[in-house]
Amino acid sequence: MSRGTRFLLLILAAMLICPLLGGCWDRKEINDLALVTGVAIDQHGDKNVEITIQIFIPLGSTQGGESLGKATSGTGTTFIQSASGENIADALSHLQMKFSREIFWGHSEVYIFGVDRVKKGISKDMDFLMRDSEPRERAFVFVSKGKAKKVLEKHSILERNTSEVLREMANNRASITTTLAHLQEMLDNDSKTALLPWVELLHAPNQPDPTKGVGYISGTVILHNEKLAGIASNEDTRGLLWTIDQMHNATITIQPESSDGTLSVQLLRSRSRIVPAIKNGEWSVTIHVKCKNQLIQNESDININQSSESLQAIEAQLERNIEQRILQAVEDAKTKYKADTFNFAGAFHRKYPGIWKKHQKDWDEIFPKIKIAVKVEAEILRPGMFNTQQSG
Repeated sequence: MSRGTRFLLLILAAMLICPLLGGCWDRKEINDLALVTGVAIDQHGDKNVEITIQIFIPLGSTQGGESLGKATSGTGTTFIQSASGENIADALSHLQMKFSREIFWGHSEVYIFGVDRVKKGISKDMDFLMRDSEPRERAFVFVSKGKAKKVLEKHSILERNTSEVLREMANNRASITTTLAHLQEMLDNDSKTALLPWVELLHAPNQPDPTKGVGYISGTVILHNEKLAGIASNEDTRGLLWTIDQMHNATITIQPESSDGTLSVQLLRSRSRIVPAIKNGEWSVTIHVKCKNQLIQNESDININQSSESLQAIEAQLERNIEQRILQAVEDAKTKYKADTFNFAGAFHRKYPGIWKKHQKDWDEIFPKIKIAVKVEAEILRPGMFNTQQSG
């Protein structure tokens, strides 16, 4: 290869590399952004929506928020601002006019709908949240009792802000956990039923300041055909969690038969499975639950060890306890909420696609007539080294 050819190839390579050295043409500098930590979506009047955002205040700018909104955390690291419009996009445009920085939703991990907004329907709001590129699909979604903005206005004592409190509660997985992506999936599934955590305000104990407190999860909101079907209590939510395989963190307390004391076990792991069947025109579902537990407290007079009959009796009673919770949750779904909160419809669709296609439109009539069977296998792996000694 001649010297001139090598020179031309070198020039060509340099020209090809040059476009890659131009940097990020669409970059967004952190100093130009107002970082959103939480979003509240409320009904405003008859037709409009109100958007409230919780904004992070950068270090060294803790006084800057006073001219824009109200500080909402014990450390003064956030403030809130609201605006209303015909839809979220319109409200956001009005909100942007109140900021010197560009509002950036990419860091928000919490979206809270006010209950009045949910009653009006949230499908249009979800269209924006799923269509826009900034909201995270893995962000957690909640429904609040009363105005959602009231949750963001509270001062958190333990965490940096109230959005972080809800995020950590969701990460604990002690109740229903719903993300934006999961919510959209539930709204579009065969049962047309969605489950969201229900949030109520909890005032801080021994605090004279009424702004001190947080929102906490206190049940499950049930949406059916985009309408509010009901709100299940924490107790009723347990049966839901067992059935849909979302039971991750639980302590179960029972009173053993022929004993005055109580006994508590902690869930180590569980697995739930829904098995649909159609025989001779009869629709049925069998719910299989397998769980492993450890004994954490025994106040009864029963001695428990791995080889004793008493351990098997306790496991059997634990199985009945879980079975009753599931059956009660199913009964409530059929009669109280009139909604397939377990997505049995999806299970039938996957197993019997042809039959489902014929009866899909009749599902609301079929669901209450489905026969339910529950099979639970509960095992206590760690009964402990010490037993209660019976007095002679």
